[in-house]
Amino acid sequence: MHGMTKSDMKTKILMILSVAYLSTQGVLFTFLPQEVNAHFGQSTAGVGLLISQTLGAALLAFALLNWMTRSNILGGIYGKPLMMANFLFFFASGMSYLKAADSPVVWVMAAISMAFGFSFGYVAFTHPFKTS
Repeated sequence: MHGMTKSDMKTKILMILSVAYLSTQGVLFTFLPQEVNAHFGQSTAGVGLLISQTLGAALLAFALLNWMTRSNILGGIYGKPLMMANFLFFFASGMSYLKAADSPVVWVMAAISMAFGFSFGYVAFTHPFKTS
């Protein structure tokens, strides 16, 4: 790609992968909340359903934000707020999944979330132009 460094390509791939993960969950929680909640033994009506749909909307919004910024220089002072938000979301959700892990699906979600958390943390706390 014209004018892109190796670091830019790695962060672009990270952003695209996070969009895929977030939007998949967002679509499931927004449009199939009863099925998702039933799969995990949660309420399929009332406030439980509302919380699932609201979570889905937030996940889709986060996916859209990541998609729209995928080509920006990330890390450094300009991309740091986005990287920190992603780091916090993925690390905290990964820890929550680990705490609640009782099925292979939840273990996989924990592993994916923690991998994203560590990746976004690395980008947030390193210089975007540093070469090794």
